[in-house]
Amino acid sequence: MEILLRTAAFMTLSATAVLPPAWAALGQSAATVERDQVVMRGQLRSGSVNGYSIDTITVAGLEIKEYVSPDGVVFAVVWKGTGVPDLPLLLGEYFGEYREGLAKARNRKPRVREPFRMKSASLVVQQAGNSRSLWGRAYLSTHLPPGVRPEDIR
Repeated sequence: MEILLRTAAFMTLSATAVLPPAWAALGQSAATVERDQVVMRGQLRSGSVNGYSIDTITVAGLEIKEYVSPDGVVFAVVWKGTGVPDLPLLLGEYFGEYREGLAKARNRKPRVREPFRMKSASLVVQQAGNSRSLWGRAYLSTHLPPGVRPEDIR
C-alpha cells in the first residue's frame, strides 16, 4: 500500500513538473497557443508578418489574436467582438496589474466616459466599445520585437 501511495505521489509531482502552463499568456511561451484554442473551443488560424507570428482564435463572436515574437514569446493580445475574452487567461501574470489599473480608472473623480487606457513600466492595455462591438489590446512594451511599433498591434 505504501509503495502505491509513493508511486501515485511521484507520478502526480512528475506530471505537474513536466506540463507547460495551460495558456499562452502575455510574456509566456507560445508553445501553448493551441491549448487556448482547445480551452476556448475556437478555431485557430496562424500567419506570419515581418518575422513574428499572429495566431488568431475565433470563437462565439470573438476574434482573439496572439502576437508571438521570433523567440517564441507572446508579446501582445488583441480582441474584438461581442464580448470580452477570458482576460485572466490571456494576460496571465499581468492580470493583477490590469485589474489595479481598471480599479483606479473606475474610481477616478470626476468620472469621465472614455475608452480605458493604462500604461505601466511594461504593460499597455486599451479597450473600448459598446455591448455589440468591443475591442481591446494588451502588449508588453518591453517585449516588442525590433521593428514592431505599437501601431502594428491591431
